[in-house]
Amino acid sequence: MKNVSRRLGTGVLAAVGLMLLAGCGNGSRSSGESPTESIGQLALPLVTHGASGTLYRLRDATFAIHHYGYAGYGGGSVGGGGGSDQVITVSSETDPDSETISVSVEEGQYYVELLPGWHFERETPGGAVTVEATLLYGETQWVYVSRRSTSFAEFQFGLGDREVWLNGDLNIGVVLYEDPSELGYGGSGGVAGAAGAFPGGSGGFVSGGTGSGGAAPSP
Repeated sequence: MKNVSRRLGTGVLAAVGLMLLAGCGNGSRSSGESPTESIGQLALPLVTHGASGTLYRLRDATFAIHHYGYAGYGGGSVGGGGGSDQVITVSSETDPDSETISVSVEEGQYYVELLPGWHFERETPGGAVTVEATLLYGETQWVYVSRRSTSFAEFQFGLGDREVWLNGDLNIGVVLYEDPSELGYGGSGGVAGAAGAFPGGSGGFVSGGTGSGGAAPSP
């Protein structure tokens, strides 16, 4: 019996040892993941072609890239997360001939903010010409960056000033009713029967006569 117990104890210890080794092996594979494996690329295009085929380039553009979930964006915590502010600032003028700004960042959510001071240039045979453009949908864009892939943060502009793209027309009209029945009031008792139709008069409403069924007085 002692030999049997001893063999059982040895078997249990061996099984536990194998489980621990297997756990250590799995842990080492997870912890051995290269930090670069969770990195993706955030791309910010700087050039675009209009419908006419004309090439336009964004100039003097500064982008502030805020990691979602870290304090600091907008003067507070972004998304309720904690930690220190993680902001990457990039400029179109670091490489003036580049068509895209590409930034390596950790996988996650980001807010990309276009800071004031930017302008557009139109490429012509005689050189670049400054043109007026309007930012259409706000200076901040949200983007999710996936590992080992490229995610784009694109801002939309319109050629021309704000009045061309952001203004609308307000039309003011009038309507003249010739008879109270056109408003859907009245009934069998005329205007006086439409309780609550018009403020004022006896009892807080206009009455057409002394009784509830009276007719409206002649003008």
